[in-house]
Amino acid sequence: MWFDTSKPAVRTVLLFAIGLALATGLTFWLGLRATREWQRSTRVAAETRANEVAALLTVALERDMKGGQVSVLVPFNEALVNSPPYELADRFARGFARFPYLDSFYVWSEKGGPDGSTYVFNRADRRPRWDSEGPPEDPFPVVFRRDPAALRPLVVRARDEAEQGLRFGLTDIELAGRRYQTVSQLLYEGEGTRTRLAAVVGFLVDLEWVEQHYFGDFIRQIQGVIGDPTLSIEIHNADGRIVAAVGPTTSGALPHARTFGFAFADQALLADLPRDQRPRPWTARVGIGNEASLAAASQGATRTVVLLGLGALATIVGLVFTLRAARAAADLAAVQAEFVSAVSHEMKTPLSLVKLASDTLANGRFSSPEQVGEYGRLINIEAQHLTRLIDNVLCYARITDGTSPYDFEPVDLVDVVQESVDRFQQRLSDAGIDLDLHLPADPTVVRGDHLMLLHAVDNLIENALVHAGEGRWMGITINPGPSVVDIVVSDRGAGIPADDLPRVFEKFYRRKGTRQRGTGLGLAIVRRIVEDHRGRVSMSSTVGQGTTVLVSLPVTQSQV
Repeated sequence: MWFDTSKPAVRTVLLFAIGLALATGLTFWLGLRATREWQRSTRVAAETRANEVAALLTVALERDMKGGQVSVLVPFNEALVNSPPYELADRFARGFARFPYLDSFYVWSEKGGPDGSTYVFNRADRRPRWDSEGPPEDPFPVVFRRDPAALRPLVVRARDEAEQGLRFGLTDIELAGRRYQTVSQLLYEGEGTRTRLAAVVGFLVDLEWVEQHYFGDFIRQIQGVIGDPTLSIEIHNADGRIVAAVGPTTSGALPHARTFGFAFADQALLADLPRDQRPRPWTARVGIGNEASLAAASQGATRTVVLLGLGALATIVGLVFTLRAARAAADLAAVQAEFVSAVSHEMKTPLSLVKLASDTLANGRFSSPEQVGEYGRLINIEAQHLTRLIDNVLCYARITDGTSPYDFEPVDLVDVVQESVDRFQQRLSDAGIDLDLHLPADPTVVRGDHLMLLHAVDNLIENALVHAGEGRWMGITINPGPSVVDIVVSDRGAGIPADDLPRVFEKFYRRKGTRQRGTGLGLAIVRRIVEDHRGRVSMSSTVGQGTTVLVSLPVTQSQV
C-alpha cells in the first residue's frame, strides 16, 4: 500500500488533505459564482450601452441627413433666389463642403421665360452622370448649368406640388440610369387664395453613392467617437438588406434596433406629404456580442475560472508531491541509515582484522616466520579495502556538493586503465583471477579529470573483482572509435537478475541476499563521473554467465 493509514501522522495528513480539498472546492465554487455574476452585470451594462448607442446613432443620422435642407434650403427667400449665379454658387459650395451626400442644387424661378428658368449647381469633383457637358475650365468646386433638359421633370413635379399647396417636396427620380432623391422647397408669392408659385429651391442626392459611401463613413465616425472598435453597427435598408456595417461579425440578429426615415430632410415634415410619397423607414442595428467590455468580462471570467482550476489542481498536485516527498524522505532516511550501518560494518570489519593481526604480531604469537608474512598480507589487504571504502565516501561527497570537482585536461585513457590495473595487480593475483587486458598501442585521448576517471575505473575493476566469483576471469578492453571510446569491463561471475539491473547504478543500492561486502556507492560514483564527462554507462548481465559494463566517452576534437 502506498501509505499506512493506521499511523497517526498519516491520518493527520489525510485529514489535512480532505480539509484542503474542501476549502479548494469551496473557493473554486465561490470564484465561479463571482465570475458568473460579473459576466451578468457586464452584459446588462453592455445591453444598456448598446441601446444608448443605437439611439445616439439614429439621432445623429437624422440630424445630419436634414442638415442640407435646414442649412441651405430653409434660409432661401425670393431675394436670394434672384441673386446672381456666382453668389448662389458660393452659397451652395459651402453646402457641398459640409454635407457629402449633396450632389446638385437647383433653383427654378418663374422669371426668365414662359416656363421660367432653372439654374443647376453640380459638384466639380463628383459630377452627376446626367451632366453630359464638358468639365469647366476654372478650378471652382461648383459647376454651373442653365436649363438642363434632364431636370425638366423636376420643374413639372414642383408645379404639381404647388397645385396641392405643398411647401415641401420629396420624391425619387431616375436620371441617366441612376436613382436620386430630390428635396425641394416651394416659394410662393401673394396672399390667401391668390398665391402662386414663384420659385423652387432643392437638391439631389445620388442614392447609389449614399449606399456605397455615406452610411459606411458615417458609422465609422460614430464608432470612433464611441471609442469601441469591437462594437457591431449595421445599417439595413427598407428591404432588410445590409447597406453598411462596421465592427466584428456577430451570430444571429442584432437586438438593439432603431428605425429612421430614409429622407435627407427634416423628419417632422414627412407627415405633411401624401402617404404614397413618404419613404419607407430604414433600420440602424447595434450588436453587443463582441462589445469590448463584454468580451473583456468573458475573457476575464474564463481566465479567472482557469486560474482557480489551476490553483486547485496545483494544490492537489502539491499535496500529492508533498506526500510523495515525505515518503521519499522516509525511504531515503531508511537507505541512509542502512548506508551508515553498512559503512560502519565495512569499516569495522577491516579495522578488527588489522587490529587482530597487529596484536598477534606485536605479542609474538606466531609459530614460524612464514606467518609473519601472512599477517602482513592480511593487514595490507584490509588496509586497501578500508582505503577504497574511505575513497568512495569522500569521492561521493565531492561530486555531490554542488560545485564542480573536476579539473578537465587531455587524458590518455590507456594510461588511466593501465594505472588502475597496476593498483589491483596484487589483489587479482591473490584472488587467482585471470586478467584478459586489451589496450590499443596508440594513445586514446579524452578531455577529463585524470584522478576522477581513475577513480571510476578503479570502481569498475573493484566491482568485477568482487563479483568474479568462481569464474576467476576478468576482461578489460579499450575500443577507440571515430567519436567515442569504449571501455569494456567483464567478468564470468554469478550475474545479476534482470529485475535488479535497472537499479544497480542507484546510490546506496545493494541487492537483497548478496553476500558481497560494499556500501552501494561504487557504480553510482561511476555513473556520475561518466555523465559529468558527457559520456554514458550501461550494464548487461546474464545469470550464471557473468556481467559486462560498457563506458563510452567522447574523444577530443583532435582525434575525431
